[in-house]
Amino acid sequence: MWLDNASEIDMLFYKPYATIISDIAKNKDYNPLTIGVFGLWGAGKSTLLKLIQNDIPSDGGKYVCVQINAWMFEGYEDAKSALMEALLKELEEQKPFEGVKDKIKKLIKRLDFFKIGTSLLSAGAPVIASIATGNPLPIMLNIANDAPKLAEQIKSAATSIQDFKENYIKDKESTVENVRKFKEEFQTMLEVSKVDNVIVLIDDLDRCSPERIIDTLEAIKLFLSVERTTFIIAADETVIQYAIKKNYPPVDGSSVDISTEYIEKIIQLPIHIPELSSKDIENYLLLLVAQNYLSISDFQALVEKVYHERLIVRDTSISLAELKTLIVEIHGTYLPSETEFMEVVSIIDSIRDIISSTLKGNPRQAKRFLNTFITKKKLAQMYYGSEIDMRILAKLLVLQKLNSELFSQLNEWNKEFITCNDEYFKMYESVIAGTASVDYTQWAIPKIIKWLECEPKDLHQYRLDKYFYLTRESLPNAMVDTQKFSKEARKILDDLGMATEGTINAIITSMAGLQPVDIDNIFSGLIPRIETGQLKFFIIKELFVKFGAYQSKIMEVIGKTKQKIVLADIVQLKTMYTAAPALVLPVLEKLKGGMLDNRLYDMIVNQEKKKKG
Repeated sequence: MWLDNASEIDMLFYKPYATIISDIAKNKDYNPLTIGVFGLWGAGKSTLLKLIQNDIPSDGGKYVCVQINAWMFEGYEDAKSALMEALLKELEEQKPFEGVKDKIKKLIKRLDFFKIGTSLLSAGAPVIASIATGNPLPIMLNIANDAPKLAEQIKSAATSIQDFKENYIKDKESTVENVRKFKEEFQTMLEVSKVDNVIVLIDDLDRCSPERIIDTLEAIKLFLSVERTTFIIAADETVIQYAIKKNYPPVDGSSVDISTEYIEKIIQLPIHIPELSSKDIENYLLLLVAQNYLSISDFQALVEKVYHERLIVRDTSISLAELKTLIVEIHGTYLPSETEFMEVVSIIDSIRDIISSTLKGNPRQAKRFLNTFITKKKLAQMYYGSEIDMRILAKLLVLQKLNSELFSQLNEWNKEFITCNDEYFKMYESVIAGTASVDYTQWAIPKIIKWLECEPKDLHQYRLDKYFYLTRESLPNAMVDTQKFSKEARKILDDLGMATEGTINAIITSMAGLQPVDIDNIFSGLIPRIETGQLKFFIIKELFVKFGAYQSKIMEVIGKTKQKIVLADIVQLKTMYTAAPALVLPVLEKLKGGMLDNRLYDMIVNQEKKKKG
């Protein structure tokens, strides 16, 4: 499988971009500077940031490079302060800042005042009046819901309520003064530390809400952009523009594009990552397959050889024969075997020119397609052994990607199969001959014709029931017919419907002993019930823990649920979070504040973190 995260190996050949950006960032004559690395979702921005970070010396000398994920602060009331505090705490851990830790602590203390200011705006006049009189007790009485958090902030911000009064409850100009003082003290701290430049990489800003995007940009501009700093922000520019327009609607009658003006004010150097061409995607698909069958060192050597021989900048894509020759030249060893590698890479090679045109230059989509193919390939082997032709499976997955309506139409035609697929054959003959009727218009466009002509061309000779069964989740109105299930599978479904917390373990153990096709059938019946909230969480938890192959699907549908998560569900979700935090946390983040109350979210995530800490 190919994970959707920043790669340590430069498969996208972004090294030239990384070198240029890191050289600019290291030049102290250019700071303060904010660089925007703009590209669509899935374009490889995180990988580029990783390459930039690797290009900056980390020996504790002239440069300090830290990376911050903006999405981490999505749930914070005051994202500005949270971002700044995260940066300061990162710097506090760096060797060049050992002598200025007291100054960093002072800056963090000043941030506490900003946080309280935000809380006061939410709490309203009663709290302000309470603090202004020097009596903290009415805080607890007037805003019971916010009292614990506010009291904690006040305690950390000042040694007394009087101190808080003197430092924060002033006229409006004091806020401006606090901003100015923070910026001055931040710059002084950097000067005393003797570093030439602090380079801050900010990723995933385009995943945040419009309000948080603006908070982050304003924190950089108002507080942090001082001499000896360079900020490199990776984001989809269109998402940033949308956030600006949402927060600052255009003035009636004005022709000024506020989003453009705003971005130009904050981002001094925009760098746009171009979409990969079809040729680049074809090369990327082959390299992804090679990555799965070579050791890390061998694959690194392969990528370096492709780069140095300038194969990425020529007009034609790398052929499979060339790829095999390159692997021989680096003395690469196939894992587990060359036979298995060739089985997969030959299939991908035969369809990569078609699929590359549908991926729109997006590396993430290339990974997702290969992951889908490999998953379906494994399922096919579990269900049907050697009965499945992987070329057909891959070809159908490509059609599904190209045009879901034609994919569904082919499924309908297949239902009439007797000795061959008559309707498909009729369509194929007319389209290839250039005499297609109006009924076959969608089949007669160039990219579909290319699909028709890829192997196996004689698709009409194959009954496709098994292939469509493997891809049935993509078919419209694919109702689950439990009458087609085995007796054992139906019994498990019946038992799960009557399950209690005392009987669930025995039921799950029995289910685990069934054939793979029975287990999959059971899940096809349960998944819709999870999404609609009809399945109790103690059952979902047991399914999640026992059947790892279905964890992603379970979390996907939980993320779509319209059923409010209640206190009784928390114990089960804690267990799921502990079992697979990387899968569960993004879904909890998505549900937080909506189907999942913030307090319950904290009970699952933050309490578990404290235990591990």
